Amino acid sequence: MLKTKGCLEGGFFLEVSYTRSSFRTYLYDIRFIILFYVIGDWASTFYALPLGKEYNPVPAMILENYGIYHLLLIKIAFIFLLFYVAPIIKTSNGRWELTKHIIESIGVLVTVNNLMVVWYGISLIETLGLV
Repeated sequence: MLKTKGCLEGGFFLEVSYTRSSFRTYLYDIRFIILFYVIGDWASTFYALPLGKEYNPVPAMILENYGIYHLLLIKIAFIFLLFYVAPIIKTSNGRWELTKHIIESIGVLVTVNNLMVVWYGISLIETLGLV
């Protein structure tokens, strides 16, 4: 068991305890983030990159300087960071669900966009005028 001190909330430090079962529960809780934001976005980027261009400047820089596998490592690191801050996010009612849904939605959007580039040669994000 790992014990850490959380952020100052209402004048008191929150104590956060992590166990293996809580990590498994966390992974189940973020299964759609893992499916779409990590695996879906990374795999579809892997296949779409030869057919298009990465428009997001941060992943574009990572891809250009370090390669596609480092992008996956950064996404995995994001999952661990989210695990660490999740107890702090959960202190407010509804904030954790909102956070999860935002990340899941981004994952679905970029995965669909990348798949459209692979299958149809067009970008959903370009078509909608977001880039």
